[in-house]
Amino acid sequence: MSIAELPTGMDICFESFGDVDAPTILLMHGLGSQMLLWEEGFCEGLAATGFRVVRYDHRDSGLSTMLDCGASYTLSDMADDAVGLLDHLGVDRAHIVGFSLGGMIAQTFAIEHPDRAHSLVSMGSNTGNPDFGRPTGEVLVALVAPAPDDPAERAAKDLVDRRLWASPEWHDDDHALATFARYAARSVQPPGAFDRQFAAGAGNREEALGVLGVPTRVVHGTADTLLPMSGGERTAAIVPGADLVLIEGWGHDLPPGSWPHLIEAISAHALRVGAGVPGGTGTGGTDGGS
Repeated sequence: MSIAELPTGMDICFESFGDVDAPTILLMHGLGSQMLLWEEGFCEGLAATGFRVVRYDHRDSGLSTMLDCGASYTLSDMADDAVGLLDHLGVDRAHIVGFSLGGMIAQTFAIEHPDRAHSLVSMGSNTGNPDFGRPTGEVLVALVAPAPDDPAERAAKDLVDRRLWASPEWHDDDHALATFARYAARSVQPPGAFDRQFAAGAGNREEALGVLGVPTRVVHGTADTLLPMSGGERTAAIVPGADLVLIEGWGHDLPPGSWPHLIEAISAHALRVGAGVPGGTGTGGTDGGS
């Protein structure tokens, strides 16, 4: 793992997998998590399809800069961090992939920095339109409930919450608890960080997405209850030329059972776009769905 000191004032922790000379896929994680969400096995599997894969901690996450109480920022600020990271890596353009809040950041990156994006994959996310892809009921209550200070109590709450939106067939309690333990051993978000990230995700991006020229694939799970499938369907309907990949039984998590499906969806899109891929066309078209 390495630290990039960015002009934005953020120190961003990142890790790279695969051939450094291969085209880059930049992975953006979700709300309240860390780059560890993209597990090593997933990153290595994606890199094996012919890419350099970079995962990183957003500001207020993991080992990147934690902000003080009273600070605030936007998706644009978080997208600027990603641009700064690419600059640090010497990467002119990358395939941008984001999950959940990361999908919102990835969309904003593609909107505001289209010249830095070969392609976009928005996973388990939405457009910001409050009529689509929003949690309700028990799931919403669990999402916004304060996390306990005691690590054991926090892990227990996280597990109960995870069961609400996990992939029904791929979720495993022991795997989830091991993930939470890795998070806690590495870094704990300070008070206010979750709320700052949550607030950054507010706002409707549909007007800008409606004229987006970056080749886009939308990936969503049919079992997602945290950001329901309508969020992905709406995103694919709004972005010109976007295609939609629905993964049967995938919820709002990244368990190993989902990896082959997600790796295929991401790599096939990047390879089809071809930009930055040896022998690729670089034309940036989409094939209308899968």
